[in-house]
Amino acid sequence: MKRCFIIAGGDFDGFYDQIRDDDLVIAADRGFDHAKKSGINPDIIIGDFDSSDKPIDNNKVIKLNPIKDYTDTKAAMMIAKDKDYDKIIIYGGLGGRDSHTLANIRSSLEFKKQGIDVYIKSKHKDIFIIDDKYSYDFNDEDDFYVSVFALSEIVRGLCIRGLYYELNDFDLAIDNSLGVSNETSKRDFSISLDDGYLLVIFESKDI
Repeated sequence: MKRCFIIAGGDFDGFYDQIRDDDLVIAADRGFDHAKKSGINPDIIIGDFDSSDKPIDNNKVIKLNPIKDYTDTKAAMMIAKDKDYDKIIIYGGLGGRDSHTLANIRSSLEFKKQGIDVYIKSKHKDIFIIDDKYSYDFNDEDDFYVSVFALSEIVRGLCIRGLYYELNDFDLAIDNSLGVSNETSKRDFSISLDDGYLLVIFESKDI
């Protein structure tokens, strides 16, 4: 998969991936400040710069009109899509304004429906969407919460295997919070569904 990293302007507690030569790195508005502090030199800097100073390097900068129908982070996601990247990893996409966190999750769903996997990451959280199946190989250091929520009206045929609480062929409605705060149980686990879109959240027990 072609990977694009987006560093957004929300809460930022570090960068925890290894950037490869063929990866694309985009800083969205105040995310450029986060990138600089982490020693990351983005390929593209985009934003309306209403929350930070516009960078001097004009060759990399895309200046957006502050009057627009999408966030700076989504604008970065649109660039990744146009350049045929099918895996987007967002840092700085959580915290800050709750409205932006929700917008990032909604945008992740929009792009998932177009065949692009989006992961929102921080030191203590991983958030992503599945529409088929997912498996996780356990190691001895793993101990975290796993929550799942329907993003479609009903997620049909939900199965959870290997977590503390298991499910078999369950239909999870969008207004049902049953999937909150499951947890690992020292074994491999899997999550699958027959139809719909499922939000998956991994949260460290350290927070």
